[in-house]
Amino acid sequence: MARCVVAFCLACAALVPAAGAMEINPALAALAQGATAEGALTLSWSTTTFGGPQGAARFESEMNALFGTKVSIAFVPGADMARVGNQLATEFQAGQKAHTDIFLGAAPQVSPLIKLDMFEHVKWTEYLPGRIAPEFVEADGQAIRVVTGLSGVTYNSQLAPMKPTTLADFLKPEWKGRIASTPYAASLDVLLADDMWGGEKTIAYVRALSKQIAGLIRCGETERLATGEFLALVMDCTGQDAVLWQAKGAPIAQLLPLDAGEERYYYFTVPKNAQHPDAAKLFTVFLMTPEGQKLAWETWAIDLHSLPGSHTGPQIEAFAKAGGKAKEVTAEWWMKHPEVERDRQQIIKILSTKD
Repeated sequence: MARCVVAFCLACAALVPAAGAMEINPALAALAQGATAEGALTLSWSTTTFGGPQGAARFESEMNALFGTKVSIAFVPGADMARVGNQLATEFQAGQKAHTDIFLGAAPQVSPLIKLDMFEHVKWTEYLPGRIAPEFVEADGQAIRVVTGLSGVTYNSQLAPMKPTTLADFLKPEWKGRIASTPYAASLDVLLADDMWGGEKTIAYVRALSKQIAGLIRCGETERLATGEFLALVMDCTGQDAVLWQAKGAPIAQLLPLDAGEERYYYFTVPKNAQHPDAAKLFTVFLMTPEGQKLAWETWAIDLHSLPGSHTGPQIEAFAKAGGKAKEVTAEWWMKHPEVERDRQQIIKILSTKD
């Protein structure tokens, strides 16, 4: 068995470019063997996330080439993160196999499930030591940060009446009746935390904002900003839509407000009842490699800002130089601030009724 592992390590190492920083160590080699034995991986998230089915095909090809594996990825279009998470919780509690081998979610979706202890506790740093840093891993290995989303305001830079720098700017008369918010108070909820704006200030702002908005739209409906139906989405979920629409030539920009910038992580977690747990872990490890992060940017315009060569890192650095300080919204932070979830429905009601 030891000889097989060594041989596999050598075979995998031959596939890695000499300039690459990744080391194929025994733990990673054994994981790759296990993934090949499973031979399959099922992923379920929205068709725009990581490029949907076309992106999954690219990930399959590049992961197998890098690790020397033979894993077939089946992509099943999924609902929003909260619904996928609810379905996984139901399956776990019923003793059924998980319908997806990896759950992708941000802090609000991941945190309630972590409390159920329904994800594997993985020693992620063993697979890519020196690249997967201990701080990327949360909840005793149940969740690992894979990409960083920057939350702020997406807006039409061509039609905007001014160049905004803060959330307060959107309360000015020039924006009245020309902006939108979301029906679920995206990113505004974080402001409720006692180490952000707090409940009183946030609720007052949302009340004022509700008198400015012309409607509610969902994150991802950026075409409605590009066409000028709305001039801004206050606040957005994360900013990769702006990057994707800029690539199409649309006059779309994203603002990280100096008074309310947010740094949100998307996490991968592996359900304890996953059908292909080794393949799920290997896919996660691949996403953390330089090749995986490059593909994440190419398919979804997002990557982990903490890793060398990221596109998101310079955005955070520029924000800091401008005087901003982004709130790091981690799963562990979310669980320590129940006031966010407690008061969230109040600001949702204000936005929906324009109270």
